[in-house]
Amino acid sequence: MKVFHEISSDVPRGCVATVGVFDGVHTGHQYIIGQIKQMAENIGEEELVITMNPHPAEFFGRKISLLSTMDEKLALFENYGVRNLLVLNFNSEIAALSGTRFIDEILVSKLSVSRLLLGYNNSIGHKENGVSEISSAKIPVSRLDRFHLDYSDDISSSSIRNLLANGDVATANRYLGYKYCISGTVVHGRGVGRTIGFPTANIEISDCRKVVPANGVYIALAFVDGKCYESMLNIGFCPTFEGKSQSIELHILGCSDDLYGKSVEVRFCSRIRGERKFDKVEKLVEQLEKDRWAVEEYFRKKPLSL
Repeated sequence: MKVFHEISSDVPRGCVATVGVFDGVHTGHQYIIGQIKQMAENIGEEELVITMNPHPAEFFGRKISLLSTMDEKLALFENYGVRNLLVLNFNSEIAALSGTRFIDEILVSKLSVSRLLLGYNNSIGHKENGVSEISSAKIPVSRLDRFHLDYSDDISSSSIRNLLANGDVATANRYLGYKYCISGTVVHGRGVGRTIGFPTANIEISDCRKVVPANGVYIALAFVDGKCYESMLNIGFCPTFEGKSQSIELHILGCSDDLYGKSVEVRFCSRIRGERKFDKVEKLVEQLEKDRWAVEEYFRKKPLSL
């Protein structure tokens, strides 16, 4: 995949283009990518995917939790076969453009785009733009029908954020088309887990803008030093031990290595339960044993699937 961070002479001209933030590059986005690749192939041209950095909401000072960092987004685009990707710096100049002006001044005048393909709810410019409102653009503009996995699905980046906020990682993964992940560095925690037979790696997340799923216990895959491990992940305040701040603690099955300072990627598989406070440590240990059994049982039924 060729990645461009500015409109230079190296960016291919005459492409079929699509424009969007593409946070998470979920199944709806993957549908757009498939359609633009097919359209480009049909007319003997290349496709050009155009995305923005930073997220427009961040530029306007609104707080947003992201499904994917820019590096993750680039990896996903490459995985789904995008040949040309232009990452535009979202600035005041671009923010001020209407949809028609963006198409005419950026896509046509600077990039010689031959036609534009948009998702059903894509907006371009500082106001919402339906196809009719950008019909005066100098190139053909097509808008795809809404994409559904099932008839009841509302697949969007915001709906996936809501699913994760409610702990429904299984449905979020289905909408994403892959397992949601967070990455970070293993740092020193309170060391309580080791004293009760469940040593944990305390993870300091790399990008604080990433969505952290709801508090609770999860089945997860952990990637450390190129190896993949079946894991149990706890997100929360450790109320049994009167914790005061949220922590992300990873218990890796079958791994007793010293992980301090190492980078780790966690991919969520399923949620076991919500966070609970136990009146006795022994009851917590009893529940953790059940949780670990649930992890082992999950992977017995579903051998490592990345």
